[in-house]
Amino acid sequence: MVTSNSPRRFLFLLTSSRRGGNSELLAQQAANALDADIARDWIRLMDLPLPPFIDIRHDGDGVYPQPDAVGHELLEATLNATDIVFVSPLYWYGLPTLAKHYLDHWSGWMRVPGVNFAERMAGKQLWAVTALSDEDYSVADPLIGTLKLTAAYLGMDWAGVLLGYGNRPADILDDHHALGQAAGFFARPYAPGEVQHA
Repeated sequence: MVTSNSPRRFLFLLTSSRRGGNSELLAQQAANALDADIARDWIRLMDLPLPPFIDIRHDGDGVYPQPDAVGHELLEATLNATDIVFVSPLYWYGLPTLAKHYLDHWSGWMRVPGVNFAERMAGKQLWAVTALSDEDYSVADPLIGTLKLTAAYLGMDWAGVLLGYGNRPADILDDHHALGQAAGFFARPYAPGEVQHA
């Protein structure tokens, strides 16, 4: 479990199937405002392909094996972070496939002996940075709802979502409102256990 004494460490999960997309550019703007002493890791899920997720919860004892090398790398990065940021463009009103696949593996990690995944996720902060090609931001509600409910399920703190408009490459750099929001997006003090409902 994360405590207020844990050194702060951000994990930015790049979940797009495109490199350098609008969500990534917006996340970089927000990350640039973090204090220099805050550690940050950037992982592009496209470069770390997880194996297919197979649900064996109801097979035999329901115990999952230790993850493969890629899964272990992602698991350790996830557990070592105090703040997890899904950098996720809106794909068909929800999370990109890579993001959903990564979340599916959380189900397995919860059942790997000795990992204590659920207990160690409690108290972490969960964030999202999302670019979308619709000026009606309510179309991102399904994506936001998935992450908010995931946070609640594991006792994590939902820290919020940064939304911006971007259709063509680099469009986000013309969204001055989103860029202004990015400058202070991660400024919320780290307070494990303070669940946000906004």
